[in-house]
Amino acid sequence: MENNTTPPGPVSNPTVLNLAGEAQISYTMPDDEDLLYIKAVYEIRPGVTREAKASSYTNRLLVDGFRDTTAVEVKLYAVNRSEVASTPVSVTVNPGKPAYLTSFDSLKVIPAFGGINVKTDNEYRKPLAIIVLQKDDFGQWKQIHAIYSSLKAINQSIRGMDTTEKHFAFYVRDQFQNESDTMFASMKPLYETLIPKSGFREYPLPGDVAVNAYTRQMRNLWDNIYSGWGSAICTYETLTDTTNGVWFTFDMGITAQLSRFTWWHYPDPRYFEKASMRSYELWGTDNPSPDGSWTGWTKLASCLEEKPSGLPEGQENDDDVTAGKNGASWDISIDAPPVRYLRIRHKYNWSGYRQTLTGCEISVWGKPL
Repeated sequence: MENNTTPPGPVSNPTVLNLAGEAQISYTMPDDEDLLYIKAVYEIRPGVTREAKASSYTNRLLVDGFRDTTAVEVKLYAVNRSEVASTPVSVTVNPGKPAYLTSFDSLKVIPAFGGINVKTDNEYRKPLAIIVLQKDDFGQWKQIHAIYSSLKAINQSIRGMDTTEKHFAFYVRDQFQNESDTMFASMKPLYETLIPKSGFREYPLPGDVAVNAYTRQMRNLWDNIYSGWGSAICTYETLTDTTNGVWFTFDMGITAQLSRFTWWHYPDPRYFEKASMRSYELWGTDNPSPDGSWTGWTKLASCLEEKPSGLPEGQENDDDVTAGKNGASWDISIDAPPVRYLRIRHKYNWSGYRQTLTGCEISVWGKPL
């Protein structure tokens, strides 16, 4: 009905299921043919009003964005197709502790190579921002970084810093602009540098796979060319499949305490598909056994890649392309032993095969010894 000025009847029998930072409200809808939706109106913090809507095809809606666990009155309205609202029905919700506060409670920051490392839990996978500030030479706080993530376990390093002591502040913000308290910390970042690729060389050992299919060469991995078939490595597709994957070894030329590495894939023609490694490991040693065994090797990193967009094979978006061009970066524990020789162990690619891999470039950072 058009121009129906008669308000619909109100909702009835509201019930509340309180959740972390939000609440689900169920109700009985009025028996009105012209009913369009149910609307909830409430404050998420003093002076800030929020609305939530649910169509007439469901009997529940979610109210979210609450600043804390304070009880909040929510007014429910039934609205018809002429946008005429019913009289309100009030219900009280008692939300649990919101994600941005529980994440702040678990926030941990430690010195890292070339910067600092920030970790926290995000149990409900909510979109969060961890704001990082640093005190400048004039004693003023300036934002230097923001970590945006909805991962369950947030773990990011902020780099590009020297080793002098720095004063930091951190707080967590959610998508509704609620902000936690501030945590302060003073730290000295650890020294790191790019390990010179001029010393890298192939170090074949018994059991290693050849990565020279179709005239490719392992040295392509350290030629500072980050894409293109002419600067890739590759194994033959005809290799016998193996439950253990395949691996190859190279010598960095120096011993170093490693901090991280980045691997660049070959787009064929897209990233995150076909023979690009999806699951792989980085191992290191300072004294490889000449028989090619794993004796004396230490696992430095376990890597499992996820396609940013989640799109099926054959499709990609700008997020995928940007991630592919930036390379996949992986931290190495500060407790890992110094190493000189590195071994890439390929477990399976994006097609699920364990014997076939491609790649374009590797860069390694750390502290030469």
